[in-house]
Amino acid sequence: MGARDGSQQGRGPPPGKAPEGPQLLSNLSQRPAARAFLLDRDRCVVQRLLPLTQYPDSTVRRGGVVGTLRNCCFEHRHHEWLLGPEVDILPFLLLPLAGPEDFSEEEMERLPVDLQYLPPDKQREPDADIRKMLIEAIMLLTATAPGRQQVRDQGAYLILRELHNWEPESDVRGTCEKLIQVLIGDEPERGMENLLEVQVPEDVERQLQELDRQEQEQCLREQQERELSPEPQAEGAAPT
Repeated sequence: MGARDGSQQGRGPPPGKAPEGPQLLSNLSQRPAARAFLLDRDRCVVQRLLPLTQYPDSTVRRGGVVGTLRNCCFEHRHHEWLLGPEVDILPFLLLPLAGPEDFSEEEMERLPVDLQYLPPDKQREPDADIRKMLIEAIMLLTATAPGRQQVRDQGAYLILRELHNWEPESDVRGTCEKLIQVLIGDEPERGMENLLEVQVPEDVERQLQELDRQEQEQCLREQQERELSPEPQAEGAAPT
């Protein structure tokens, strides 16, 4: 599942520059007390943040909001509320990941209304780090059996399937693959339904860490190869 609490760091501001409001909120939401405030059902803070996942004028603001929502998703006791009609967080996490795909009528009916019949010029979130945080937030919402069922029932697999086919960044694609496996795989055995509370044996934990290290090295090699590969010359252009 990757990180098991809300302590993972988001991207910080440039040296000497104070973080913007959403970025500061994302940093604060790494603390349980801040998450408790944000998830207070009487304050409706989360509901006011949701529309900002598609705020068009600032990547920093979108990233801060998505980072905050992801950190809130570590609190699995609130998953039923977050996925339920009072908040309905899932469409706001999926919509930035959706493109202009033309689904069949049967598939379209499985999607939330806000994800149906998107225009042909619909663009996905352009920032790879934000796309990855959105996927991680959905992954956290699948930590419990009821959460996994709710995510499945809202057609998340369809959006993630098309995202995986499109995704140009290997590390984001790998994160997407892990979430897809959770959604289409068998349910964990009894007593292990909550993936955030599963105690992983030390030898398995070491193996997982080694696999993560190898995956990161592979992503780095692919990035370096892309950077070193020569750009194709325009037709008719003279070599330099």
